[in-house]
Parts: sequence; C-alpha cells; structure tokens
Amino acid sequence: MTQQYLMPKARNMLTGQTVMEKDLSGNKLELRQRSVAQAQADRLADKMSRTTSQPWTGFVDTYTPTKLG
Repeated sequence: MTQQYLMPKARNMLTGQTVMEKDLSGNKLELRQRSVAQAQADRLADKMSRTTSQPWTGFVDTYTPTKLG
C-alpha cells in the first residue's frame, strides 16, 4: 500500500484560489496528525486573510507522493 500524507491548504472564499503550505525541510504530516495539519491550515488561512483582506478558510487535503523520472 502506498503511504498517504496530509497537506495544509487555504481557499479564498471569494475567488476560489487555493494555496498550500509545504515544509521545505521535507517533513511530511502523516494521517494520524490531522489535528496538527488542520491547525497549520487555519494559521495559513488567517495569514492569507490578513494579507489580502479577503476571507480564507483552512482545510486539509490528502496526497500520495510520486517519484519523477
């Protein structure tokens, strides 16, 4: 079975634009860390709301990493 991970994201409630927050050190959030991922998503949404003066909402998406090449 392929391992799945969580990705914190935020969506603009007016435009539908979605942004994600990725850990550049390569750390991945495992499925059992949903509350941690949701907290990160909520912080990202708050940051984007302050930056753009538009409403954003945080959410968590599940993904399966793939190898390129």
